[in-house]
Amino acid sequence: MAVDHPTTTTSSGRRVKIGANVAISVALVGGIVVVLQMLLFSTTLRMDMSSSGVNSLSAGSEKLLRHLEPNVRLTSLYFETELEEEDQPRYRRAVQDLIELYQASNRRKIVAEWINPIKDQDKVRKLMERLRDKKAFKTTIDKYNERIKTFNSDILPKLVALVEAETSRIQATYAGIAAGDADSDAQQILRRVDSFFQQLQQELQATGQRIDVATSADNPLLASVKSELENLYRSLSKSLKDVAGFAAAQGASLPSLSAQESDILLGAGNRYAEVVAALEAEQSAMEALEPLKIDDLLRKLVPTSNSLVVETDDDALVLDFGDIWPAMNPQAGSQARFHERAFKGEQELTAAILRATNKEQAAIVFVRYGGMPLMMGGMMPGQPPAPYAQMKTRLEDINFVVREWDVKTSKTPPSFDPPPTRTIYVVLKPTPPPQGQFGQPSQGPPFGDPERSAVLNAIGDQGRALFIAGWAPGPYGPIPSTYEYNDYLKEQWGVHVDTSSLIIETTNIAPGKYAVTRQDFNTLYDLDVHDHAIVSGAVARNLSFPSCAPLEISDPLPEDVSLHTLVTQEARDGVWGIKNIQAYADQMRDQEFLSKVDTDLEGPFDLAISGEKGEAKVVIVSAMHFAIDSVAFARQMSLGPQGFVLRARNPGNVSLFVNAMHWLNDNEEFMTLGQPIESGVLQITSKSTETIVQALTIFVWPAMVLCCGGVVWWVRRR
Repeated sequence: MAVDHPTTTTSSGRRVKIGANVAISVALVGGIVVVLQMLLFSTTLRMDMSSSGVNSLSAGSEKLLRHLEPNVRLTSLYFETELEEEDQPRYRRAVQDLIELYQASNRRKIVAEWINPIKDQDKVRKLMERLRDKKAFKTTIDKYNERIKTFNSDILPKLVALVEAETSRIQATYAGIAAGDADSDAQQILRRVDSFFQQLQQELQATGQRIDVATSADNPLLASVKSELENLYRSLSKSLKDVAGFAAAQGASLPSLSAQESDILLGAGNRYAEVVAALEAEQSAMEALEPLKIDDLLRKLVPTSNSLVVETDDDALVLDFGDIWPAMNPQAGSQARFHERAFKGEQELTAAILRATNKEQAAIVFVRYGGMPLMMGGMMPGQPPAPYAQMKTRLEDINFVVREWDVKTSKTPPSFDPPPTRTIYVVLKPTPPPQGQFGQPSQGPPFGDPERSAVLNAIGDQGRALFIAGWAPGPYGPIPSTYEYNDYLKEQWGVHVDTSSLIIETTNIAPGKYAVTRQDFNTLYDLDVHDHAIVSGAVARNLSFPSCAPLEISDPLPEDVSLHTLVTQEARDGVWGIKNIQAYADQMRDQEFLSKVDTDLEGPFDLAISGEKGEAKVVIVSAMHFAIDSVAFARQMSLGPQGFVLRARNPGNVSLFVNAMHWLNDNEEFMTLGQPIESGVLQITSKSTETIVQALTIFVWPAMVLCCGGVVWWVRRR
């Protein structure tokens, strides 16, 4: 009987199968690694592993982007050329990294595009066409085009017809004059009128040619056409009236006129009337046209402007280079280099997206009584700068409408068109009337009950307001002034501003002795912020509070009122509230140091408080000038990696003010919106270096995996 023997496998056969298995596995793994690396290089997927989050967007930006309703298109116009300066790739790379972060936050709604405006002329032209077609600009553009169409189809034919008719009339009077005969007085007048119409005919031809050139350009110069036509209508209507008046006056003074001459000279006014009326009506229509916002937009898109365009389906905004890369030293201006500029990319880009996507706007009204304007000033030599001009710009950047209201000149708050979703009032301490000559009392009307009632009525029972209080000198020497809104704050919110006390900071030099070591001894820097969204984040701690007076909280509070302390000056040796300034002036004169007076106040001092009562909200800050530009936007010299630079000295002041506006507007998600990315983004400035890095990650590392697999295979087959 035959017996089947099992098939045997030689050791060499086993080694071949094992080696083949290992080789195939290694090849598969290597292939997977290569594909994954290439995919990663082609996407914007990234993970921020830094403790400070410098490689990611702020929480406010993330939330805004995740909940976008309209589509957003981000277009970088940072140019690239072989002749560019060494800083240009750094600017371009930082903006590209930033755009990729935005796109990665919501790929469904955000589209990114990079255009080199020096080389991609067709793309720039398509971008301009796309911008002009957006609803925010097209309506006004159509109105301009309608007026140009009216000129071509109505006004110009009427003028041409008038010129032809008048020149024909005048030429007909010359037909019967024999050659060599001297012109009569009437004929000389007619020749002057004829000369006017000959010049008018040439002017109309030149105007038509200029308009054709301006409207047929890739970027139609509609604003220049508007100016051209306004000047034409204005000058022609006046000239036709003048010519008609001249002809009538001269014709009436001549003793004998032929019927034909009399008709031309004396009837000119009636013949010109229709054309003059049409010119004046069209001039009014041209002057009523709104300014072209698209021109301001396109003006920023010059090839080397390094602009960033933010688009929605209906609107667009342009961030120019100075918006995103402001010089840390304003005096350096356009000459500042890369390391001398701050990168405000996220801050500006997020604010632009907010403005483009959120069309509902809240209004902020700065309330003053007398004094200088808050938003405009510093234009003339010797004129002080406007105290809130920069703050106004910052608020407008984050989609607020900003106005000021001088209660001294009007008891009615400013109106808005369209109406805002909410009006927030920033109530400043009233400015006392200037004193009379030789220290006499002022003759001007002081702030009183009518003005106070106007402000409080405007705020209303469910209003939102920021009251900026603090210590201020009175009209008579060192005696402090009172705070005009104290009764309201005490009765409605349970907060009293103790304006009798000025908080100062000194240095202890011996037991019971203190020296004034700073000129701004009445400004507090070492402040504590509490757990509240308005003062959240590290930036909020960099505060500067000048001219502070303590805030006193009632116990119990008025019904339904809840308060939250925002900023406190903790008890500290050398910091106290003084009541008798003259006494301390006498001390400094007699002994050159200060000693506390028994009536002075010891800390801690509450300096900023938020309050809620039903729908009403209020923020009270007892630091008189904490939000003016010279304090909130002050800069100081500091030593950085590239040398001495100017940096923001009190960024917490801006953060406190802006966040208070968002909190009062029930938009806490927009607080600290768009904090700038300061560092931490990998910058490969050399294209060859970037190619090497990609080659290492896509090919070299997988090749090393293959080599390791080959070594394993070789060892296993022995």
